[in-house]
Amino acid sequence: MDTVTEDAPLLDELMPWSVAPLRLGRGWVAAPDARVLKARWDAMLAAQGAERERLFGSTRSRTTGSSVAALPGQSTGTGRIARESGPCPPPVRVAYGPYDEQWLIPDHRLIDSARPELWRVADGHQLFLVDDFTVTALLPAGSPGRIRPLYRRPGGLEPNLAPGLLPYLSKRYGCEVTPEDVLARCLASGTPAVLMSADPGLWAEGVRWGREMIRIQLRGAHGGERPRLPGGRRPYVRAPVPARPAEIG
Repeated sequence: MDTVTEDAPLLDELMPWSVAPLRLGRGWVAAPDARVLKARWDAMLAAQGAERERLFGSTRSRTTGSSVAALPGQSTGTGRIARESGPCPPPVRVAYGPYDEQWLIPDHRLIDSARPELWRVADGHQLFLVDDFTVTALLPAGSPGRIRPLYRRPGGLEPNLAPGLLPYLSKRYGCEVTPEDVLARCLASGTPAVLMSADPGLWAEGVRWGREMIRIQLRGAHGGERPRLPGGRRPYVRAPVPARPAEIG
Protein backbone atom coordinates (compact mmCIF):
# COMPACT_ATOMS: atom_id res chain seq x y z
CA MET A 1 0.00 0.00 0.00
CA ASP A 2 0.97 3.63 -0.27
CA THR A 3 2.97 5.17 2.54
CA VAL A 4 1.31 7.82 4.71
CA THR A 5 1.85 11.32 3.39
CA GLU A 6 1.03 14.72 4.83
CA ASP A 7 -1.69 15.24 2.22
CA ALA A 8 -3.46 11.94 2.97
CA PRO A 9 -7.12 12.79 3.69
CA LEU A 10 -8.21 12.43 7.28
CA LEU A 11 -11.11 10.24 8.30
CA ASP A 12 -12.84 13.38 9.60
CA GLU A 13 -12.69 14.82 6.07
CA LEU A 14 -14.00 11.70 4.32
CA MET A 15 -16.77 10.87 6.83
CA PRO A 16 -17.52 14.27 8.40
CA TRP A 17 -20.46 13.30 10.64
CA SER A 18 -19.31 11.62 13.81
CA VAL A 19 -21.04 11.25 17.16
CA ALA A 20 -19.52 10.95 20.62
CA PRO A 21 -19.83 7.47 22.17
CA LEU A 22 -22.80 6.52 24.29
CA ARG A 23 -22.41 7.08 28.01
CA LEU A 24 -24.56 4.55 29.82
CA GLY A 25 -23.96 5.92 33.29
CA ARG A 26 -24.73 2.60 34.99
CA GLY A 27 -23.37 -0.84 34.21
CA TRP A 28 -26.46 -2.87 35.05
CA VAL A 29 -28.40 -1.78 31.94
CA ALA A 30 -26.22 -3.95 29.66
CA ALA A 31 -25.44 -7.67 29.92
CA PRO A 32 -24.55 -10.70 27.76
CA ASP A 33 -27.93 -12.28 28.58
CA ALA A 34 -31.32 -10.60 28.12
CA ARG A 35 -32.90 -12.56 30.98
CA VAL A 36 -30.38 -11.07 33.40
CA LEU A 37 -31.50 -7.58 32.40
CA LYS A 38 -35.14 -8.43 33.06
CA ALA A 39 -34.21 -9.85 36.47
CA ARG A 40 -32.31 -6.67 37.32
CA TRP A 41 -35.27 -4.52 36.25
CA ASP A 42 -37.66 -6.58 38.37
CA ALA A 43 -35.33 -6.34 41.38
CA MET A 44 -35.18 -2.56 41.04
CA LEU A 45 -38.96 -2.21 40.80
CA ALA A 46 -39.45 -4.50 43.78
CA ALA A 47 -37.59 -1.92 45.89
CA GLN A 48 -39.09 1.34 47.06
CA GLY A 49 -37.83 4.79 47.95
CA ALA A 50 -34.16 5.13 48.76
CA GLU A 51 -33.48 1.47 48.00
CA ARG A 52 -34.82 1.84 44.46
CA GLU A 53 -32.68 4.96 44.06
CA ARG A 54 -29.63 3.00 45.22
CA LEU A 55 -30.26 0.10 42.85
CA PHE A 56 -30.92 2.52 40.00
CA GLY A 57 -27.56 4.25 40.49
CA SER A 58 -28.35 7.94 40.17
CA THR A 59 -25.98 10.34 38.40
CA ARG A 60 -26.11 14.05 37.59
CA SER A 61 -27.81 13.19 34.28
CA ARG A 62 -30.33 10.59 35.47
CA THR A 63 -32.17 9.91 38.71
CA THR A 64 -35.36 8.00 39.48
CA GLY A 65 -37.09 11.36 39.14
CA SER A 66 -35.94 12.01 35.56
CA SER A 67 -38.56 12.15 32.81
CA VAL A 68 -37.29 12.08 29.22
CA ALA A 69 -38.61 11.26 25.74
CA ALA A 70 -38.39 7.72 24.40
CA LEU A 71 -35.53 6.86 22.06
CA PRO A 72 -36.33 6.83 18.33
CA GLY A 73 -37.83 3.49 17.34
CA GLN A 74 -38.37 2.38 20.95
CA SER A 75 -41.68 2.19 22.79
CA THR A 76 -40.71 2.72 26.41
CA GLY A 77 -42.11 4.66 29.31
CA THR A 78 -41.38 8.34 29.78
CA GLY A 79 -42.56 8.77 33.36
CA ARG A 80 -40.34 8.78 36.40
CA ILE A 81 -38.63 5.52 37.30
CA ALA A 82 -39.61 6.24 40.92
CA ARG A 83 -43.22 5.54 39.89
CA GLU A 84 -42.54 2.83 37.28
CA SER A 85 -44.35 -0.49 37.73
CA GLY A 86 -44.42 -2.02 34.25
CA PRO A 87 -42.41 -4.85 32.70
CA CYS A 88 -38.85 -4.47 31.48
CA PRO A 89 -38.63 -2.93 27.99
CA PRO A 90 -37.52 -5.62 25.49
CA PRO A 91 -33.68 -5.58 25.44
CA VAL A 92 -31.97 -4.91 22.11
CA ARG A 93 -28.73 -6.32 20.73
CA VAL A 94 -25.83 -3.82 20.70
CA ALA A 95 -22.12 -3.82 19.95
CA TYR A 96 -20.54 -3.41 23.36
CA GLY A 97 -16.98 -3.60 22.02
CA PRO A 98 -14.95 -5.28 19.26
CA TYR A 99 -16.45 -8.76 18.74
CA ASP A 100 -18.51 -8.28 21.91
CA GLU A 101 -22.28 -8.31 21.34
CA GLN A 102 -24.45 -7.75 24.39
CA TRP A 103 -28.02 -6.78 25.28
CA LEU A 104 -29.13 -3.32 26.38
CA ILE A 105 -32.35 -2.03 27.92
CA PRO A 106 -33.26 0.70 25.39
CA ASP A 107 -34.88 3.00 27.94
CA HIS A 108 -33.82 6.63 27.70
CA ARG A 109 -34.47 7.08 31.43
CA LEU A 110 -31.70 4.59 32.22
CA ILE A 111 -28.96 5.95 29.92
CA ASP A 112 -27.08 9.16 30.70
CA SER A 113 -26.22 10.01 27.06
CA ALA A 114 -27.97 7.68 24.62
CA ARG A 115 -27.25 9.75 21.44
CA PRO A 116 -30.79 9.68 19.97
CA GLU A 117 -29.41 10.77 16.58
CA LEU A 118 -27.73 7.38 16.25
CA TRP A 119 -30.89 5.46 17.20
CA ARG A 120 -32.74 7.45 14.54
CA VAL A 121 -30.53 6.13 11.71
CA ALA A 122 -29.92 2.60 13.03
CA ASP A 123 -31.68 0.12 10.74
CA GLY A 124 -31.05 -2.89 8.53
CA HIS A 125 -29.05 -0.79 6.02
CA GLN A 126 -26.77 1.04 8.44
CA LEU A 127 -23.13 0.36 9.24
CA PHE A 128 -21.17 2.11 11.98
CA LEU A 129 -17.44 2.76 11.89
CA VAL A 130 -15.95 3.25 15.35
CA ASP A 131 -12.68 5.06 15.96
CA ASP A 132 -11.06 1.81 17.13
CA PHE A 133 -11.44 0.80 13.44
CA THR A 134 -14.18 -1.74 13.90
CA VAL A 135 -17.38 -1.88 11.86
CA THR A 136 -20.72 -3.09 13.16
CA ALA A 137 -24.31 -3.27 11.97
CA LEU A 138 -25.43 -2.98 15.59
CA LEU A 139 -25.56 0.25 17.51
CA PRO A 140 -22.18 0.70 19.25
CA ALA A 141 -22.94 1.10 22.95
CA GLY A 142 -19.73 0.34 24.82
CA SER A 143 -16.82 1.65 22.75
CA PRO A 144 -15.02 4.81 23.92
CA GLY A 145 -14.34 5.96 20.36
CA ARG A 146 -16.40 8.31 18.22
CA ILE A 147 -19.03 6.68 16.02
CA ARG A 148 -19.45 7.35 12.29
CA PRO A 149 -22.66 6.15 10.61
CA LEU A 150 -22.21 5.30 6.94
CA TYR A 151 -25.58 6.87 6.13
CA ARG A 152 -27.16 10.04 7.45
CA ARG A 153 -30.74 8.89 6.92
CA PRO A 154 -32.58 5.59 7.48
CA GLY A 155 -32.91 3.23 4.54
CA GLY A 156 -29.30 3.61 3.41
CA LEU A 157 -29.91 7.15 2.16
CA GLU A 158 -27.51 10.11 2.00
CA PRO A 159 -24.04 8.66 2.56
CA ASN A 160 -22.02 10.27 5.31
CA LEU A 161 -19.25 11.20 2.90
CA ALA A 162 -17.66 14.46 1.79
CA PRO A 163 -19.74 16.15 -0.95
CA GLY A 164 -18.63 15.09 -4.43
CA LEU A 165 -16.34 12.33 -3.13
CA LEU A 166 -18.07 9.39 -4.85
CA PRO A 167 -18.21 10.99 -8.34
CA TYR A 168 -14.59 12.09 -7.98
CA LEU A 169 -13.35 8.64 -7.01
CA SER A 170 -15.47 6.93 -9.67
CA LYS A 171 -13.92 9.12 -12.35
CA ARG A 172 -10.43 8.72 -10.92
CA TYR A 173 -10.53 4.91 -10.84
CA GLY A 174 -12.72 4.35 -13.90
CA CYS A 175 -15.39 2.36 -12.04
CA GLU A 176 -18.39 3.02 -9.84
CA VAL A 177 -17.28 3.64 -6.26
CA THR A 178 -19.94 2.96 -3.62
CA PRO A 179 -20.22 4.19 -0.03
CA GLU A 180 -19.33 0.67 1.14
CA ASP A 181 -16.12 0.84 -0.95
CA VAL A 182 -15.03 4.02 0.83
CA LEU A 183 -15.86 2.51 4.21
CA ALA A 184 -13.82 -0.59 3.34
CA ARG A 185 -10.85 1.53 2.26
CA CYS A 186 -10.99 3.55 5.47
CA LEU A 187 -11.11 0.37 7.53
CA ALA A 188 -8.21 -1.21 5.65
CA SER A 189 -6.05 1.87 6.28
CA GLY A 190 -6.30 1.40 10.04
CA THR A 191 -5.22 5.00 10.62
CA PRO A 192 -6.98 8.41 10.80
CA ALA A 193 -4.92 9.42 7.75
CA VAL A 194 -6.62 7.30 5.08
CA LEU A 195 -4.29 5.97 2.40
CA MET A 196 -5.73 6.89 -1.02
CA SER A 197 -3.65 5.63 -3.95
CA ALA A 198 -3.73 7.09 -7.45
CA ASP A 199 -3.24 3.53 -8.75
CA PRO A 200 -6.62 1.87 -9.47
CA GLY A 201 -5.09 -1.52 -8.70
CA LEU A 202 -3.93 -0.48 -5.24
CA TRP A 203 -7.31 1.13 -4.57
CA ALA A 204 -9.12 -2.08 -5.54
CA GLU A 205 -6.76 -4.16 -3.38
CA GLY A 206 -7.43 -1.96 -0.36
CA VAL A 207 -11.18 -2.16 -0.93
CA ARG A 208 -10.98 -5.94 -1.22
CA TRP A 209 -9.13 -6.28 2.07
CA GLY A 210 -11.46 -3.80 3.77
CA ARG A 211 -14.56 -5.67 2.59
CA GLU A 212 -13.13 -8.90 3.94
CA MET A 213 -12.58 -7.22 7.30
CA ILE A 214 -16.16 -5.93 7.24
CA ARG A 215 -17.47 -9.41 6.41
CA ILE A 216 -15.66 -10.91 9.37
CA GLN A 217 -16.68 -8.18 11.80
CA LEU A 218 -20.36 -8.16 10.83
CA ARG A 219 -20.68 -11.83 11.86
CA GLY A 220 -23.50 -12.59 9.45
CA ALA A 221 -25.40 -9.30 9.67
CA HIS A 222 -26.94 -7.88 6.50
CA GLY A 223 -27.29 -11.35 5.02
CA GLY A 224 -23.60 -12.20 5.30
CA GLU A 225 -21.97 -15.46 6.27
CA ARG A 226 -22.30 -16.37 9.94
CA PRO A 227 -19.22 -17.63 11.83
CA ARG A 228 -18.71 -21.39 11.62
CA LEU A 229 -16.21 -23.80 13.08
CA PRO A 230 -14.05 -26.00 10.83
CA GLY A 231 -16.25 -28.51 9.03
CA GLY A 232 -19.17 -26.09 8.78
CA ARG A 233 -20.34 -26.44 12.37
CA ARG A 234 -21.73 -23.39 14.15
CA PRO A 235 -20.18 -22.19 17.44
CA TYR A 236 -22.05 -23.45 20.49
CA VAL A 237 -21.23 -22.61 24.10
CA ARG A 238 -22.13 -25.54 26.33
CA ALA A 239 -21.27 -23.93 29.66
CA PRO A 240 -20.51 -20.39 30.89
CA VAL A 241 -16.87 -19.42 31.18
CA PRO A 242 -15.87 -18.54 34.78
CA ALA A 243 -15.53 -14.82 35.33
CA ARG A 244 -12.00 -15.21 36.76
CA PRO A 245 -9.62 -17.95 37.89
CA ALA A 246 -10.45 -19.40 41.29
CA GLU A 247 -6.79 -19.37 42.33
CA ILE A 248 -3.36 -18.36 41.09
CA GLY A 249 -1.40 -21.27 39.61
